Amino acid sequence: MAHAKLPGEDFLGYLRRFHGALRPRTYLEIGVDAGRTLSLARPPTVAIGVDPAAKGEGIPFAAETKLFALESDVFFAMHDVEAEFGHAIDLAFVDGLHLFEQALRDFLHVERHAAPESVVLFHDCLPLDAATATRARQTGFWTGDVWKIVPILQRLRPDLDVFVIPTYPTGLAVVTRLDPGSRVLEERFAAIVEEWVPRTWKDAPEGASPEFRLPLVPNDWEAVLSRVRPSR
Repeated sequence: MAHAKLPGEDFLGYLRRFHGALRPRTYLEIGVDAGRTLSLARPPTVAIGVDPAAKGEGIPFAAETKLFALESDVFFAMHDVEAEFGHAIDLAFVDGLHLFEQALRDFLHVERHAAPESVVLFHDCLPLDAATATRARQTGFWTGDVWKIVPILQRLRPDLDVFVIPTYPTGLAVVTRLDPGSRVLEERFAAIVEEWVPRTWKDAPEGASPEFRLPLVPNDWEAVLSRVRPSR
C-alpha cells in the first residue's frame, strides 16, 4: 500500500541528495538503529548519531562519525554540541521515538544549536492510514504521531518553511529558515502537548480540517531543491 500511494524516489534517496547538495559541515542523526542512514554522510562532514540502542557495528562510515548510545534529551543535556561538532548543526535527521512530543523536543534542541540556513528533516510525517498512525503501536508498519510536528510548526512558527515530500515509505518533512533565538515552542510546550496528544490521524477527505492537509510538494528533487535554496 505504501509503495502504491507513494511512488518515486524513497527517503534514502532524498537523504543522499540532501548530503550531496548541501555538503553539510555537520550532520546530526537522532534515531540511528543499525546505522544505514548515518552512513550516508560523506567527508568532510562530521557526523554524530544519537540513539540509546545504536548499533553501527560493521557499517562503513565514510565521514568522521561519533555514536552516542544515549537518549537525545540526555545527549543535549550532557554535551556541548557545538564543541563536539566544531560548528553549528547544518543538517539534522530526526527519526526517533515516533511520538510527536519527542520529535518536538528534538527540534527545540537542534534549532538552538543550528544556524538560519540549517535544514532539519523528520521521518514518518505522512501516515499510511489511521491504524498505522496511533501513539501506541498496533501494527508492524507504524509511523506513530510524528505527523503532528508539521501542523504544530506551521501554526506556531510561521517564520519557518515547513513542507512534506511524499516519499516512500512514510514521507519526509523538511524544515528551513531556522531561528536559534526563538523560544515560542519552548514556552508553549506543555500547552502544545495537552492539545495535540488526543488528536488522531484520519484520511484527508474533501474539506478536512487544516491539520490533515499537510503541505505536500511533488516527489521531485528539483522541486524540493528549489524550495530549499532560497532559505539558504
